[in-house]
Amino acid sequence: MPDTRFKPLPWTRLERGVPCYLPKAAARPSVDIHSPALAVMTDFQRQPPITVSRDTSLDDANKLMAVSQGHYLLVADEQRHLLGIVTEAGTRGHRPLAAAHRLGVKPAELVVGDVMISKHGDAEVMHLRDVGAARVGNVLAALRELGAPFCLVVDHDEEDHHVLCGVFSLSQIDRQLGLTSSSEEIAQTFSQVVSSLGH
Repeated sequence: MPDTRFKPLPWTRLERGVPCYLPKAAARPSVDIHSPALAVMTDFQRQPPITVSRDTSLDDANKLMAVSQGHYLLVADEQRHLLGIVTEAGTRGHRPLAAAHRLGVKPAELVVGDVMISKHGDAEVMHLRDVGAARVGNVLAALRELGAPFCLVVDHDEEDHHVLCGVFSLSQIDRQLGLTSSSEEIAQTFSQVVSSLGH
């Protein structure tokens, strides 16, 4: 039986000859190095991260990163447990070739699980409790110290488990500061970081 408690909203068809535009992305507020750090953090509750399974092909992972204009993907299982992180540098260049040689397979047969950063000790994170009182300049200093173009942010649940709540991205911060990042420098930094994690 149809629900008659609500009157339907009026509707119409798009008018012929009248332009219809796609929406523009909402501009983030302008910031400077003294702004609160949270102003440049991507909040995963508002903008959930892109996740893949460990069985995702490297080709599919690269396509996802290209479409999302991101430098990394989170690797999770069906219970949404974080298994690792796969970076753009980890799916291209010498790292997948080295992984293919080690595993005795062709590079085209590699999957995300073969090249992802999986050890907890290899994935640096910031804690939300520290971020809350920090400034953008503090975040930039931390990224510079890490030599990384991004850093995940974690909070804790009632049982003191880590819960991913956001990410700081150097390219995003640069855009909000009105600066431009050198993609070559970022790619080089990624290669250096991922190479160091493999040792």
